[in-house]
Parts: sequence; C-alpha cells; structure tokens
Amino acid sequence: MNRVIRKSHAQSATEALDLLGALFSAELAHPSVCLWMVSPWVSDVEVLNNSVGTYGALVRFGRRPIRLTEVLVTLAASGVDVVVATTPDNHNNTFVRRLSQLGMDLRVRDRIRITVDSTGKLHTKAMIADDYALAGSMNITQNGINLREEQIELHTERSYVAQARMDAYDRFGGVL
Repeated sequence: MNRVIRKSHAQSATEALDLLGALFSAELAHPSVCLWMVSPWVSDVEVLNNSVGTYGALVRFGRRPIRLTEVLVTLAASGVDVVVATTPDNHNNTFVRRLSQLGMDLRVRDRIRITVDSTGKLHTKAMIADDYALAGSMNITQNGINLREEQIELHTERSYVAQARMDAYDRFGGVL
C-alpha cells in the first residue's frame, strides 16, 4: 500500500499530523523492534492528543497533547530501539537535550541513539519501522507539519520497507 499526501494551506492541511498520530498510535499498540526518525530539522512538536486518557502508556505525562520526545521515550521504555538522525543546526538543540534528558529520567537512554550528521549533507526525511516507511520532503517541525507545502509518502510493501530498514541501519545503526 502507498499513501501520498500533498499538503498545502488549501489542501490536506492536517493530514500529515493525522498520519503521524496514527503511526505513533500503532507503535504504542504494537511496538516495532527499531524506529528510525530522520529529520535534518526536528522539534518537540505535539503529535498525539491524550486529553481524555486514550493512550494508557502516556498517562505519566498527563491528560494533554503529547510531544514527540514523550512518545519516543515511551516507545523506548516498551523495548523499541529509537534512532534519531538530525543535523547540528541550533534549531535541533532543544529537542536533542529534551530527548536525552527524558531518556535518562525514564532510564531508557541506552535504547535511544541520537546521530548528529556533522557533514552538512543530511537532507533525507523519513520515519521507518517494522511495517512501514514514511518518506518525503517534510521535516518533523511545526513549520513542516503545519505550514509548509510538503509531500510525504507512506509505504507498507514488504520489499520497500525491508530496503528502507537496511538503508537506515547501514547509515545510522540501530537494530534489524
């Protein structure tokens, strides 16, 4: 299966966030062995709404919108190896610090690998798990998700996902 979202202010404005929310919901219900998140610019954006307590695994954070770092450390606590690849841009510092701190607070820092590409060549944007690969032009930032015109594609074909996992593993490490 493929799903393509071409996002602009006039078209599919919330579909990208809805898709991210659905993917993270699926991960919380049935965690992958490894989750790679590749985004040259990344922010601690709100990705799930837990205002009514729908996500039991996220209760420790309260009944409110849940941020990306909180979902990632919760997945790490459930046994997922989380690999984040980004660039040394100052924009990413808050996210990297928060993810590292939350990982230490929940004693799952050993399941979280943060790779900062200092070459300046990283431009790939992707989220890859056991059963899907999401790729396209969208950084995981407020602007990428909510403001900019972007295209993202969700792939679930086994051969595509297997190749994406191998490519991510070869480039950023993690677990196959």
